[in-house]
Amino acid sequence: MSGKRKELGFITLISIVISSQLGSGAFFLPAQLAPFKTVGLFGWLVSVAGAISLALVFSDLSSHLPKNGGPHVYVTEAFGRVAGFFTAWLYWIISWSSNSVLLVTALGYLTILTGKLGSFETFAIEAIILFSITYINIVGMKFSGKIEIFLTMFKILPLIFLPIVFFMFFDPSFFKISLKEGAQVGDVLTTISKTALLTFWGFIGVECATTPAQSVKNPQKTIPRAIIIGTSCVALVYLMNTVSITGVVGFEKLEGAAAPYAIVMNSIFANYSDVLISMLATIVCVGTLNAWTLTSGQIAYGAYEDGLFPKIFGKTNKSGAPKAALLIAAFGILPFLALEQFEQGGLGKLIDMLVSVFIFVYLVCCISYMKLIKKWYGANKKKKIRSQLLAQFSAIFCIFTLSQDLISSIIVLLIFISVGIPVFLKYKNTIKNTLIIED
Repeated sequence: MSGKRKELGFITLISIVISSQLGSGAFFLPAQLAPFKTVGLFGWLVSVAGAISLALVFSDLSSHLPKNGGPHVYVTEAFGRVAGFFTAWLYWIISWSSNSVLLVTALGYLTILTGKLGSFETFAIEAIILFSITYINIVGMKFSGKIEIFLTMFKILPLIFLPIVFFMFFDPSFFKISLKEGAQVGDVLTTISKTALLTFWGFIGVECATTPAQSVKNPQKTIPRAIIIGTSCVALVYLMNTVSITGVVGFEKLEGAAAPYAIVMNSIFANYSDVLISMLATIVCVGTLNAWTLTSGQIAYGAYEDGLFPKIFGKTNKSGAPKAALLIAAFGILPFLALEQFEQGGLGKLIDMLVSVFIFVYLVCCISYMKLIKKWYGANKKKKIRSQLLAQFSAIFCIFTLSQDLISSIIVLLIFISVGIPVFLKYKNTIKNTLIIED
């Protein structure tokens, strides 16, 4: 791997950071937040603060450990290979299973153009999109990166332009906080915690730039810059869109809306708004799908390189793409897509589960960072104190967002871990003692 070409530059990497975070959340979160009224918007602010702090944590971790794989690299360094294996396993599973949400959201908006589709037709189109994106990534990271730059530019520009238009029709009276509204949403702290967990779905992927680190040009500088700038851009776009959309139609009209953008567009532009929103939402979701497909392959390959995953995950093609890992992930998504056809709305519950597991992974990374700070900055007290405060704030954020449904989150976490136990038991000796697992 040491001789592998550095194919990913700053522009490509920042596209991955933005695209991995800026996805389906932009299109359903305004409606999900509407029942919480103005108080719920503070959840966005908490999520932004948490995302930026986590971006800084991952920036420092990646600058010291620029290796493929992402979170498991840091946990392994801090707590050993067993902890590294389960971190890699959790992160890999949730990295590709979350793609099912993107596909379902994309098809939901696409039906605005096609009309209602049958279960088999829906599943078939989702599978075609899935394997098309998988093929693009199998061709190679460089090609996938170029596609990602195009998709990111194509989707971020409308998400910047539309809020500017919406603000022209903005009614600030929708945001007036009254005692009656405060009573309706209940305890403010509880509401902020709930909405912070909900809105953090929009920032899942803050660490994506670290997963292909060994394929990045000048990773010590490029990765931190891409993570911080990319996450800041995503935060600004989300806030602009949520506030501007709510300011046009108000909270009541957004509650329970399947396509909040369409409601706002129809209130301003009567003709062709549905077509525009359908195209935009589909492009956004496909762009995020591409970013996470690339990421999931690099997570598995990085774990293989560190001797944590079986050698099948290390099989690459001439372009250096982890072909087997990408195909395994693609086929793994199919049951989730099929499940949605039998249980409508089932993936809504999946979102909550995936967010909680992602946050557990981030929490473990923060704890690992606390331990590694002592090793890296032992002699530099100023840097050590500043880094510890950052790590502690990030860890508190993770705990705060999980606190409202902690028991359910722990149960979901244990289920995901249990799926990896048979793999661990089969390879436990080699995981503990060798660099590469041999079947």
